Amino acid sequence: MATPVVVDNIRKAIAAGAPIYNAGDAGGCMNTYVRTALDLVDKGAASEGEKAALQDAVRRALEAGSKDEGAWIMRRSFDSILSGAVAAQESAARVAASVGPGGEFEVLNFEMGLPVAPRWRILDDVIMGGMSQSDGLTYDAAERAAVYSGRVTTDGGGGFASLRSDDWAGFTSLTAARGVRMMVRGDGRQYKLNAKTDGDYDGVQYQYDFTPPAGAWTQVELPFSGFKPTFRGRTVPNRPPLQGQQIRQLGLMVSKFTSDGGVINNFRNGGFRLGLRYIRGFV
Repeated sequence: MATPVVVDNIRKAIAAGAPIYNAGDAGGCMNTYVRTALDLVDKGAASEGEKAALQDAVRRALEAGSKDEGAWIMRRSFDSILSGAVAAQESAARVAASVGPGGEFEVLNFEMGLPVAPRWRILDDVIMGGMSQSDGLTYDAAERAAVYSGRVTTDGGGGFASLRSDDWAGFTSLTAARGVRMMVRGDGRQYKLNAKTDGDYDGVQYQYDFTPPAGAWTQVELPFSGFKPTFRGRTVPNRPPLQGQQIRQLGLMVSKFTSDGGVINNFRNGGFRLGLRYIRGFV
């Protein structure tokens, strides 16, 4: 958990900035948050992980396309510190560094519920006229797992449904990893794990296809060396291999296409359901 000094300063910033935002001055709110973040960094009150999270948020807020977006980038960074997510990431990074070759460490665990961070957002083919629909990431207490479900269809010219995390400092724990392992239960469909190395809405993402058996919990191992760089369903040549320290976002996708741009022969329109208990890094 963050120190009392950090918590107090962030809460004061939110108490001052939120009314400014609600009054219609997103820029004033963002500037209030940015000043507090830089003050915490400069005075050494924040931990190394909190400093990194705040500095990254300030950079992204100042580069954002609007003051509104910048204000929310800062607010989410503050929330991640208040929730203890950044402290948990620092702990995870220490654990990851202590794991020897062949070992593994936890990145995200969904067995007791959905973690506060990262947040997940839906990105379906409706953005291109399609009609697929994700239900988002939910929690099934009976299965002790997160569930990604919905309906995927080629109607309307689409053919994919996906879910993507926000930028999350916790993924930096993958710096020492060679890949990830996930405990999943599928429905016979092929899925993709997506990894993004930047905060852009669009752009290149690295993908790995996996097909867990229907009805049985199975651990799948996805080495970073096997992820393929893609852009809008096509592979991108001359891109460097994915490395753990680059990962800023992770996502899940079900699609009529494979990660190398081919079409899945047995793809079918209809419902999908993927259970997920954990994501771990392995070294």
